[in-house]
Amino acid sequence: MAGLPVSSSIARNRLLVWLLLGTLLLSTGLNLYLLFRGPEYALDYQLDEPLSELVAEVELQQVRRALAECRASQLVASDTLSTASAGP
Repeated sequence: MAGLPVSSSIARNRLLVWLLLGTLLLSTGLNLYLLFRGPEYALDYQLDEPLSELVAEVELQQVRRALAECRASQLVASDTLSTASAGP
């Protein structure tokens, strides 16, 4: 910045400060909007079952699916080995 005149340096710094303040103002406004926006569900929304039971049910379904996939892959592997070992 040694080659720049003092007035252009001050003007550039002033522009950067205004851009920073504008960014902070927009960010604060967006954060306040998101913070104070009403919930997306009804206030009287109730779960039919406790949440922990729902999570346990989902986990049980995932484990059953993984077990079924594991069993299916073992059947394919054993069929491939028995076919290869039988030979012509």
